[in-house]
Amino acid sequence: LTYLPCKYAFNFFYSVEGSILFMHKVVAEKTEKNRIELMEANEIDAMFLEKMIVHLKKNYDIISLDEVHKRLESLNNYKRKFIAITFDDGYKDNLTLAYPIFKKYNVPFTVYITNSFPNHTAKLWWYMLEDIILEYSEITFLCKKKRYHFKTNSQEEKNRSFLSIRELLINASKKELSLILEQLENSYNKNLESYIKKEALNWDEIETLSKDPLVTIGCHTVNHLALKTLSEEEIIEEVIKSKNELQQKIGQEINHFAYPYGTSNEIREREINILNSLNVFKTSTTTRTGNVFSSHKDFKNSLPRIQVLGTQRDISVLNMYLWGFLPALKNRFRRVVTV
Repeated sequence: LTYLPCKYAFNFFYSVEGSILFMHKVVAEKTEKNRIELMEANEIDAMFLEKMIVHLKKNYDIISLDEVHKRLESLNNYKRKFIAITFDDGYKDNLTLAYPIFKKYNVPFTVYITNSFPNHTAKLWWYMLEDIILEYSEITFLCKKKRYHFKTNSQEEKNRSFLSIRELLINASKKELSLILEQLENSYNKNLESYIKKEALNWDEIETLSKDPLVTIGCHTVNHLALKTLSEEEIIEEVIKSKNELQQKIGQEINHFAYPYGTSNEIREREINILNSLNVFKTSTTTRTGNVFSSHKDFKNSLPRIQVLGTQRDISVLNMYLWGFLPALKNRFRRVVTV
């Protein structure tokens, strides 16, 4: 009974222009087997995706990132708030499962491509790590001459260990990352190459998607490394090489970028300033939780997004993000969320 009055009262003080949503993978249906909590959260089942799109179409203007850019530039008063929908990385299910749903409802969306996915040089260590943790009761490896040991007996230990090792891998240098992954492959009888062949879009599939006007192909760097671990020259190479190869492969201009990982832990003022200096994208998005306000016109290279979690089943929770209630609380009522 109090939901709608609270919504309208809150919007009066904290009215947003719209929101950019992000997801990673789509699955036909959730499995019953045990999963690492974070990994399951990154997978949306197709039924919920369709339910969400039907709901959003009734209540918002679902627009492309090009249109988001236009709205921020024009600052016109639009009757309805906007939603832009994005997927990170370039998983095969974005074509096989998600695309038919977007096509059915004539809804635009963006896929940010990490070039090493279609080039089959990516190391999808998060899938390998999940498999190892689920299969073994302890994990041991060396990094910087230090031995790391994790107990993974209970589900709680498995979830906690995944988060700890994930943080270590994200913040490792390229050399350190390779050494750790090589140890994990050899010690636990895994093959990283098998994951990329199973999960990633290939270039022909990306070209197929790009030919539909509903689909925007965006840039997500070459190797999906945390930019804070790279030098300025390496960041520029990761970004420009990714953009140029994507443009060459699909024959279209690439105007939008998403930071790998994208939290305030991986991108800070330095990384955003580098993107600003390049001046090659209309928008760049983070994974900082937040809505988009008119004042973001001055921060188009650090736009916040809202993650749609695979553990989410209730549209009302998503609604509280979209009309700004939960992002406002999370950000202490600060509107412009960048780093």
